[in-house]
Amino acid sequence: MSKKNVADALHIFYELNAVFSDAYWETNNINQKDRFFAMKSILQDELDELHKLSLQDHMYPYEPINPSLMQLSDKLRALLPDLNDYVYRPQTSLRFAELIPSACELFEL
Repeated sequence: MSKKNVADALHIFYELNAVFSDAYWETNNINQKDRFFAMKSILQDELDELHKLSLQDHMYPYEPINPSLMQLSDKLRALLPDLNDYVYRPQTSLRFAELIPSACELFEL
């Protein structure tokens, strides 16, 4: 397994950010809205930090910047087994199922 670089992380995080938005708008449960919003906020903090890097830095290996990103990793791992209980639209569920392992792989140091 090769280490992902910053560009890879940005791609995964942009996709995951979009899926969080979709899941937020697709659910009518306020607790689930809160859950997706909290995860999206943690991810957005990491994206904000990554945006401060120059384009030349995108080739370097990715390392998490924001310490709260580990919370997101735990939340994503907990979401995956019960994904169909929380995400109702099949397309959104499939995208989550594809992205969660890639995102969690990025969080491992």
